[in-house]
Amino acid sequence: MAMNKRFKVTALAAAIAAAGSVIPAYGFEYEKDDFRMQVDTTVSVGASWRADDRDYRGVGVANAAAAGESQAHLHGTSSQDNSNLLWQKGSTFSEVAKVTVDMELNYKNYGAFVRGKAFYDHRIVNGDGRTDEPPFFPDNQPAQSAGTSADILDAFVWGDWWLGDKPLNVRLGKQVISWGEGLFFPNGINSVNPVDVNALLAPGSEVKDALIPLNALYASIGLTEALTLEGFVLFEWKETLLPECGTFFSTTDLAGPNCYGGFYPSGLEVGAPGASTVHLPRDSDMTPDDDGQFGIAARYFVDSIETEFGLYYMNYHSRLPIVSGHMPVPSELNPGLTGLTLSQVRNFLITGNPFDSGTPADAGNQTNTAGLFPVADIVSEYSEDIQLLGVSFNTTVDFGLPGGATAFSGEFSMRKDQPFQLEDGDTLAGLLGLPSLSCADAPTPYDCYTKYEPGDFASGGIKLDYYQAEIAFIHFFDQVLGASRWTAILDIAGSYVDMPSKDEALLNSSYNATLYHPYIPATTVSTGLPYETLLQLSPSPATNYEDEYYPTSGAWGYKLRFSGDYNNVFAGINLRPTISFSHDVYGTTPGPITNFLEDRKALGLELEGVYLNTYSVSVAYTDFYGAEPYNQMADRDYYTISAQASF
Repeated sequence: MAMNKRFKVTALAAAIAAAGSVIPAYGFEYEKDDFRMQVDTTVSVGASWRADDRDYRGVGVANAAAAGESQAHLHGTSSQDNSNLLWQKGSTFSEVAKVTVDMELNYKNYGAFVRGKAFYDHRIVNGDGRTDEPPFFPDNQPAQSAGTSADILDAFVWGDWWLGDKPLNVRLGKQVISWGEGLFFPNGINSVNPVDVNALLAPGSEVKDALIPLNALYASIGLTEALTLEGFVLFEWKETLLPECGTFFSTTDLAGPNCYGGFYPSGLEVGAPGASTVHLPRDSDMTPDDDGQFGIAARYFVDSIETEFGLYYMNYHSRLPIVSGHMPVPSELNPGLTGLTLSQVRNFLITGNPFDSGTPADAGNQTNTAGLFPVADIVSEYSEDIQLLGVSFNTTVDFGLPGGATAFSGEFSMRKDQPFQLEDGDTLAGLLGLPSLSCADAPTPYDCYTKYEPGDFASGGIKLDYYQAEIAFIHFFDQVLGASRWTAILDIAGSYVDMPSKDEALLNSSYNATLYHPYIPATTVSTGLPYETLLQLSPSPATNYEDEYYPTSGAWGYKLRFSGDYNNVFAGINLRPTISFSHDVYGTTPGPITNFLEDRKALGLELEGVYLNTYSVSVAYTDFYGAEPYNQMADRDYYTISAQASF
């Protein structure tokens, strides 16, 4: 039985064929008898510029005021605006040089593969001239370490054997395991490996740079010509790498590398106008164990309809953080404030300076409300044992379009006990000892953190079942608009979450919404203080709430990409234009999943020139818009230019 007796056109294979802009690497090769070695090297340089003015509606009250802005403050806080304030329109935010080296060894039916990458970003390392803004708080500059890196990405060995008439493939080491038929949307079946978000945003990046290889054992066996079984066991856990705090694409100052270690809103933003700053420190991350992550899959090809079906199961640990923390301990007040009455503490939260004890601790806490409760903190929590069950198909269908059949694929997955973030502003308020709405089954209505004892760990997450479906179409149009070929890709996806009602628990989304919503009563039960004072994330009640931008149970959207191949336009140069567009049509996905934010759109334009299939130069522009001001990327439009050589 031949290992590849039948020919299948899968969506992934078609996508690879469509990516004609991938440059073949003509590297070093050595071959003798049954041994073969190949080394391919790619070197690239690139720069990116901010193309849009910042939108101060997403900036914290104090920082917006310092810049002389008076626009309505709808959703920003001082704990999410650093990256926006650091980079001004027209300035570069990345000037990067990168080298990637692939080495492949083959001996008979054995082999090894190693990939390494190193980069140096001059702009991040030197950091001169980033902003035109006055000093703001907290001034969290990008770490120099964010601008340099040298890593071994993949490093695995493999072998092919025959067990009787059944082909067996085994891989061991750091590797990427791709399952399912998803193309552009994350959080589908292809969830074995975490993602480095930064790797997709830097100039000159390739898709292979985005997936983080993990140490794993993988095996597949062909039981029949039509049926293949696969399985894996992971030996380590890694989180999804978010953009480092202070870098251009970061949209939070709470989670991710180089964050300054806590929650730092201004006093106005938590209803303590007399306190210039509130600090809730960040404790060590709560990470899961490395073991307990595994999966199994079966693929079956139905020859009569030329369609492959897949069935998948995996158990893995969450790679996305949930903001949680430990409750304050009123009995452990700052020593200089012991002896205060509860009334004095309440008044302090409102005015910031209701008393003068004459102690240094008193003076310190005039600007640090959370200093009243020094044991309170926040942590990034990663849950264990998410179970995923999925099905997929891929085939070709003739829709009567010019160019022949269309590659058609799809998948459906269900995650059991997927952790979702309760509204983060409300969660942080609860950890500061203030009233909060964002948890279910509270003993005191609308004051849900009263169910915790002082010093208890309070999770900011809730586990719910999550469903996601995706279908994709890939079609080739030959000899159109003067091009040798145009490749069109349409990817449509939707999600559903079995959410509680908003009056039971309010979930977070990929933005920071105002907390003026219809479920806030006039005063809190535990303190008797007005919610409008304690939950003043928006200084203007006239803005009211934007109910349509809170998370919804259902959501869907689509992504389009058109790529052209103009071969040998002149002197051996090929031109490859690409147009990309995405649109979140309906609904908003609860965080930390960020697939959809209703009416959010993005347009990408790129032109690449390739010389002798070895050297290339590309220019690109990306425009983020729609769902404003809640789309935190809407003012992050940017230009990129990059050059690359493969040898």
